[in-house]
Amino acid sequence: MEFRTYWLIVATVYVIVRFVLSRREGRTVGRVVWMIILLGVITSLAVWVTQGVPADSFRGEVNDTAARQANTGSLITRFIEAPEPLGGALNSTLTSLFFIFPLPMLLKISPYYLFIGVLFAVIWISAVRAATVAGRDTPLLGRLISLPLAFLIVQGLFEPDWGSALRHATPVLPFIVGAVILSEQVRTAPPDPKHSPFTNPRPDRTLMPLRTADRTDGSTAHNVLADYLGHLRRWWWMLIVGLIVGGLVGWGASALMTKEYTATSQLYVGTASTGGSADAYNGAMLSQKQVGTYAEMANGRALGQRVVDDLNLDKTAAEVAAMISAGAHKDTVLLDLNVTSDNAEFSRDVSNSAAAQLQVMVRDLNAQTSPEGQSGAPQLAVFNDAEVPDSPSSPNTLLNVILGLILGLVIGAVVAVIRGLTDRRISGSDEVREIVDAPVVGTIGTTEALAERHTIDFTAAPTPAAEQFRELRTNLRFLDVDNAPTVLAVTSGMPGEGKSTLAMNLALALADDGESVCLVDGDLRNPSIADYVGGNLQSAVGLSTSLSGAAEVDDVVQLTAVDGLSVITSGPIPPNPAELLGSRRFGEVLATLAAHFDHVIIDASPTLPVTDGALVAASADGVILAVRHNRTTSDQLTATADGLGAVNARVLGAVVTLTPASKGKGYHRYGYGYGATSHTTPAVTTGETAEAPASSESAPVQSAAHRADDIRENSQERAEVEN
Repeated sequence: MEFRTYWLIVATVYVIVRFVLSRREGRTVGRVVWMIILLGVITSLAVWVTQGVPADSFRGEVNDTAARQANTGSLITRFIEAPEPLGGALNSTLTSLFFIFPLPMLLKISPYYLFIGVLFAVIWISAVRAATVAGRDTPLLGRLISLPLAFLIVQGLFEPDWGSALRHATPVLPFIVGAVILSEQVRTAPPDPKHSPFTNPRPDRTLMPLRTADRTDGSTAHNVLADYLGHLRRWWWMLIVGLIVGGLVGWGASALMTKEYTATSQLYVGTASTGGSADAYNGAMLSQKQVGTYAEMANGRALGQRVVDDLNLDKTAAEVAAMISAGAHKDTVLLDLNVTSDNAEFSRDVSNSAAAQLQVMVRDLNAQTSPEGQSGAPQLAVFNDAEVPDSPSSPNTLLNVILGLILGLVIGAVVAVIRGLTDRRISGSDEVREIVDAPVVGTIGTTEALAERHTIDFTAAPTPAAEQFRELRTNLRFLDVDNAPTVLAVTSGMPGEGKSTLAMNLALALADDGESVCLVDGDLRNPSIADYVGGNLQSAVGLSTSLSGAAEVDDVVQLTAVDGLSVITSGPIPPNPAELLGSRRFGEVLATLAAHFDHVIIDASPTLPVTDGALVAASADGVILAVRHNRTTSDQLTATADGLGAVNARVLGAVVTLTPASKGKGYHRYGYGYGATSHTTPAVTTGETAEAPASSESAPVQSAAHRADDIRENSQERAEVEN
């Protein structure tokens, strides 16, 4: 009856899971887990309604002994004392969820149970991740993963112990393996060219990115082991913390434990023999079989009462019996009586008394059971008297510390893997490509120069950061050769992701290559370009001044000490930045600048806190998206990409910023970005930059009239060349 009920419930839950996975859109790991929890509760309540008993009573019937209930490797009957049917529903659901994080198995320090715990954790993680991909487009994946999910949900209702759960889980392992393989193919499959980009939205970005390895044919293959090892490598400090905490807990527990001493006396079990070899052999075999019986007698309350009477102890028979433990040596006729207490001499006295009293008790019992007063049953003789123990038998500090280290390491590894699986921060270019429909055109690491001055000296000796910006400059030129963008907006999703430093140094790299560049501070809420450039730049007039109509664009352009680099500061912070940046005047300003400069770089506001960045991106020829390493989350990047797509902004590429330096210097001090304040003099106005003309050094910023003359002269020269 139980077997049929079990698989009937599994089949019912399978149908429900299959239906949910085929209908629900936007599945995430969290939603799948909540689906499992809700189905577990509903299934437990359904068992209560149909059977009239709590769902976890099935396990209680199997674990019918107190010893099995107390075994930490078993699924204990109760976790929460609550009225039925709530208690049974909660207990069954919690038991099922323990397969995700198998704490009861970790508490039982055993390689067997630890292996089962790790195995079930992998099974659950794999099943949940595969279920996030299943849907109407992949019915085969839905069928493959629904059965293991249904089975795992029902586990908490019936399984009495972890070994039984492992045996029942074995048949569903092929389904999980097949579902995982198919789900990875679905994740890495290229988009269907038959679908229009308007009818086929971006792939579900709610899925956590997976580690992939490049194949020789250009495709990618998922490496689960590398994925988990990568999480352990990334969160290695959790393993160290687990080791330290586990070791300290083991040592502290040993220090708090009461010292106990164990004294041991030995008894010999023998049978009278007539002298023949066959009779001696039979007597020895009888003695070996009888040793177990005598050991059970030694653990009983009757012997405890005899010891209390013999030593005149102020203890009960049950208390003395709890101190005594008897054990026989395998294939021998020797019986050990171990007595453990917090006093070494008391342990010796009780052990010797127990040996003597057990000898008398066995002799009396054999005499009572013999019809003629003579018995051939094995008798006891004291072989070794107990002595005062020299050292305590408990606690074993070394063993406790080792167990604490092992348990701490295992818990640290589990926490590291879970942290890695749930961590949504961007840590590599592959994760950016899965979310943004554009290439990763550069990776910018952190250096002392960027951390202190936010700018790079491109005229000095080559540095890794300078080469990274030169590589970015080269990549931008090859993005769209036929329709090369002139006006580039640099933005990010959230503040502090390095977009201002990226825009500043990109402009310097382009100017270093002999091109004319105008750097525009389009962040009208929290401008930073004037602070980064420094020198005599005037912030009283700028972009907001021109957009409000108080000045022409050629009146707010300022030159710097770097040849080819001009700057338009933000100007006074207006009360309505979004209205100014979304006006027709802003487009006219950009068109004027594009006609007089080879490149126009706009430092735009972050797109998620305010709409300014999206308005600037919509007016520019292209957008460069800054993604901060190990800080920008996949959700933020998804929202940023969707926001830019909503205004039809042309995302040319993404740049991963603040990647860790090889020696790790300056990373934690690298606080550049939106809202950061520069406390040092930027390199573009010091002697570290390229030698500028004397007029530029004496007056790094020309007047507005001089700048207007330069723009007009450049326009005339270009017109003559074109004619």
